[in-house]
Amino acid sequence: MKPWKTILSVMAFSIAATGASAQPWPTKPIRLVVPFPAGTVTDTTMRVIAPSLSASLGQPVIIENRAGADGAIGAQEVARSAPDGYTLLVSTNGFSAVPAMRKNPPYDAIRDFTPISMICRFSFFLLTNTELPVSSVAELMDYGRRNPGKLNYATGNPTGIVAANQMLSVAGVKMVQVPYKGEPAAVIDLVANRVQLMFGTMTT
Repeated sequence: MKPWKTILSVMAFSIAATGASAQPWPTKPIRLVVPFPAGTVTDTTMRVIAPSLSASLGQPVIIENRAGADGAIGAQEVARSAPDGYTLLVSTNGFSAVPAMRKNPPYDAIRDFTPISMICRFSFFLLTNTELPVSSVAELMDYGRRNPGKLNYATGNPTGIVAANQMLSVAGVKMVQVPYKGEPAAVIDLVANRVQLMFGTMTT
């Protein structure tokens, strides 16, 4: 099974005022809202980039973690902020999946945000606890069929949710989803065998 690819990018709430772009920028600190907890690949990447970005722009760049609701809480925070370029969202491709995952979408990815720059690409891998008696995806699915509803899988972001659900749907396997605000807490439970598998990034 090939690893899932995801893209990390910076988004800004769409600037509505036509004259906003004519103003000097930046003249004050910039908030980078990370919609996942500390220790995630999104957070780690931005903490590496932020010092150089601050030096280049001549203003402090403040990282603010607003985790929860699969990244929707952070995105809503940015969508509700002033459209002046001082509150930016650090997003992954899961950002566009969240509205499709909810009956009442929390935001419109196209209408409410403007892409600024792609930052990096990273991969998701299927990880299992070593106590699980399997050594391949096929063996995992066979084990899941023989033990319906007895395996727990962790999800810490929209990409993990979509990847796991696609795999289980195609294989016709039933497992119990255990949602987390981000991957770090999920990894702890995976190592402790409280959950048995997850799609996660190697950075975390």
